[in-house]
Amino acid sequence: MSKVDCSELIFNQERGEVVCADTGEVVDEDKVSLGPDWRAYTPDEWSRRAHASVVTHTVHDSGLSTEIDLSIRRYRETVKNRKLALLQRKIRVNRGERKIVEALTYLNQICSHFNLPDQVKETAAMILKRIFSTLHPKVNRLQVLAAVSIVLAARKHGVPIRIREVVARFNIDEEEYWKLISEINFKVDLSEFKAYIDPRKFLPQIISNLGLSQQAYMLAAKLIDVLKRNGLTEGKDPAGIAAASVYIASIILDEKRTQKQVAQAANVTEVTIRNRYRDILDKVTITVYI
Repeated sequence: MSKVDCSELIFNQERGEVVCADTGEVVDEDKVSLGPDWRAYTPDEWSRRAHASVVTHTVHDSGLSTEIDLSIRRYRETVKNRKLALLQRKIRVNRGERKIVEALTYLNQICSHFNLPDQVKETAAMILKRIFSTLHPKVNRLQVLAAVSIVLAARKHGVPIRIREVVARFNIDEEEYWKLISEINFKVDLSEFKAYIDPRKFLPQIISNLGLSQQAYMLAAKLIDVLKRNGLTEGKDPAGIAAASVYIASIILDEKRTQKQVAQAANVTEVTIRNRYRDILDKVTITVYI
């Protein structure tokens, strides 16, 4: 490098040269470029090339797998790459991983159907893998396992989802569901994922399905707040509490809906509404000023 008094130096990445901005003299050349060994001419092309595949728990190998490029148009290389891609698909999943791959497939299908956020899907996959490593479930319980994982993850993130909706939509045996839940509670430590969902999360859907007013929503939310502050929601189904609160609010505001209508809107049973309704009236004093 020649010694030049220069106040500002510019590095030309294309030529590998260091140039003086004052005089234009090449101060140094043949510099090694530390950038990528590829070029990108559009933002989309840069994004594809600059970022590797995203690490995700929703696939069995966390997305850390090799992808064979099939975009080459030369015939011999295309045939070769297709054979390599076929071989890669075969060796990517070994015999011991087939069950967890099938379970994750069920999980992705259920999440897609209910349009659940990505964070719920990722947490559900983590829960599924944790349960799988402990219980080693049989093939006929994989769909049930996926459903359990999704419900737990949705509660963790405060996303309202009804167990009955999942069970009914995917023809899952409800008795088998609760058996698996019981087994998980005894044998698997999921304390970091357990959470109780706020009953108010269910109010928008119930109010919308019944066509009630904003005043009914506000009154039901206020009633649930009173129940929570007095510890009356512990151990109760949040959807049932929300449905009973909406039922009471509809009566007070003269927008009455039947228990059957509220049960259908909340996807709970009429018995659940009656029980929660009686609990609320027994433990909370409601005064209506006319």
